[in-house]
Amino acid sequence: MKSSASAKFLVWLIILSAALGAGCVKVRIPEGEKGPVSLSEITTATSVSAAGQPLSVANSFSAATPVIYVCARVNNAPENTTVAVKWVYFGGEGGTISEQVISEDSLNVRGTSYIAFKLSPPSGLWEPGRYSVLLYLNNAEIATTSFSVTAVQKADAPAPTVSYFRAFPESISTGQAVTLSWSTMGADTVTIAGLGNVPPVGNKIVLPVNSREYILTAVNKAGSTTVKVSITVTSFISDKPDLTITDFWVEGDRAYYKIKNIGQTRVIPETYTNPNAKPSLTYLYIEGNYRDSSRVEVLAPGEERTLYFPNYQWPYGTERRYSIPIRICADGQNLIGEYDKNNNCLVLDW
Repeated sequence: MKSSASAKFLVWLIILSAALGAGCVKVRIPEGEKGPVSLSEITTATSVSAAGQPLSVANSFSAATPVIYVCARVNNAPENTTVAVKWVYFGGEGGTISEQVISEDSLNVRGTSYIAFKLSPPSGLWEPGRYSVLLYLNNAEIATTSFSVTAVQKADAPAPTVSYFRAFPESISTGQAVTLSWSTMGADTVTIAGLGNVPPVGNKIVLPVNSREYILTAVNKAGSTTVKVSITVTSFISDKPDLTITDFWVEGDRAYYKIKNIGQTRVIPETYTNPNAKPSLTYLYIEGNYRDSSRVEVLAPGEERTLYFPNYQWPYGTERRYSIPIRICADGQNLIGEYDKNNNCLVLDW
């Protein structure tokens, strides 16, 4: 019986092959069909390329590590595919173990490419212990990767020192420049909040439009040292408006900014001036290319307003994974007669 069944199957296979060869049966492979969407090559690292590929792969880090990346390769993702991560810390006291979600993030992806999520320690140093990162594809958990953090050995090296961090001058009028200068010793990385990484010794010219603090942080394996300087900014007197961009940030897929009319009303004998800034458009440029505009209604002297770019969907996530040059310019059409046109744009690397 088995022999007869095998013979029948062989005859059927020969007939099917002949039909295919004669063109009687056609099998159509859909265009673009490359397999199911998936994640692969999931790893942790201390740095990544501009394309999101891991450069310094590791699964154990020092508590002084400034940033940890989780990288993955997305395969065959259709449009509007979402990849999300959840960072979880396992720790506790007295032998107990607890799970604490410390961060969550997501990206919209398409096609096949590398992606990278990053996280910095919330208080300058990572808590020693074990961490897991859960990866979700379209809201379904599909993978987990883990890493460990070891405590800094204080005896290995002293914490970095900051010899000085100064601002000159410390009091200015709006539109004037300030020179920040600093000197550190024993630091692996040095950052100034709002300015990013800086060399261990150096200086930088800044143009603050409001009174503010600049915070310098020097970090090495033994710990971190933080120093602050304060700058007082007073408004000048002018009979013209003066627009400037004072801040930029991202929430979800929206890019927000703050715009201020730093012109001030003054009283001239027998003449009253009111330098309102008439309606204008703020332009957004990313990597040198125009992306969107945002309408600004009348701004009174000294008034600051928070707005966003309504027709641009931010594609890079909320974390800074690599440097993206950004420029936000007030009065993009150059229609307002201002006191100073040179301070209309905020330029930064996101």
